[in-house]
Amino acid sequence: MVVSFLPLLLVLLSCAHILASVLHISSQEGRSKAFSTCSSHLLMVGTYYSPIAIAYVAYRADLPLDFHIMGNVAYVILTPILNPLVYTLRNKDVKAAITKITCLKSQSGIGALDL
Repeated sequence: MVVSFLPLLLVLLSCAHILASVLHISSQEGRSKAFSTCSSHLLMVGTYYSPIAIAYVAYRADLPLDFHIMGNVAYVILTPILNPLVYTLRNKDVKAAITKITCLKSQSGIGALDL
């Protein structure tokens, strides 16, 4: 457990240091950009460490095998799927394309089931 959660502790400490530095930024735009970067990073850290914590708790609590399998599947599949998705959504071009597509759908009256 120490080997798994020591890096998590270091990441959280560095994010706390970054947060303290961000609060000293005077411009609102700079502050929001820094928070955006830190929040996406923390989301990925959370998706990486949550299944590890679940597996540890499931092992200690003698939970059913299905619970262990669910945690492993989340660790093996969920993190790699969410990682590119989260970092892609931070790209301005991707955001503009999604906005354009959703605006076209709402203007043409196309519903989600019509695609």
